[in-house]
Amino acid sequence: MPTIFSRAQLMLNGSLHYREIDEAVLAQALAAAVMCAILAAAGPQRSHVLATLYKDERCSKLKIYSILQKVYLERILRKPEIDAFAEELKPHQKALLPDNFTVLDHAMIEYTLLSASKLYKNISFDELGTLLGIPPQKAEKTASTMIFKDRMRGSLDQVEGVIHFEDDTEERQQWDEQIMGLCQALDDVLDSMAKKGLPFPV
Repeated sequence: MPTIFSRAQLMLNGSLHYREIDEAVLAQALAAAVMCAILAAAGPQRSHVLATLYKDERCSKLKIYSILQKVYLERILRKPEIDAFAEELKPHQKALLPDNFTVLDHAMIEYTLLSASKLYKNISFDELGTLLGIPPQKAEKTASTMIFKDRMRGSLDQVEGVIHFEDDTEERQQWDEQIMGLCQALDDVLDSMAKKGLPFPV
């Protein structure tokens, strides 16, 4: 069984190895990361990863950067753009799932639904189905799943056949403010340690 020391040595060796990766391999790795993020289930975690990749200047050189930019900015994607992105995917990423939809289909349906939640206060299941290009029942089920898993804010009125979206802007602003406050507190602690000549923890 590996010791803590041997594990640490393996990590260091791995670090040295990754430093030697050339730009072409790095570009492939970044492109794969972008593809995985776009294909991931829509929600806060995916948004965080998309933000990280979008702000990484190395990603701006990728062929699929325009798709990353639109998805991050929550802009509606047109079919030619989706088709162009599909051409960059691996065969397993385009395979049909049991419901006869691909991983890309699911990702784009959820992405468009999340984008719609920013544009509409409410929308009927029929209109939502038309917008997503799927049957109303499928649109309702997708929305219900996303709401249940806290990947989208809203509620379903099954009597009226309408989904009501909730604005989470204020909640996100509070979250951002909390993060800024934590970073400021950490900066203050580090400044205080520097003034006292104390070493920084690594």
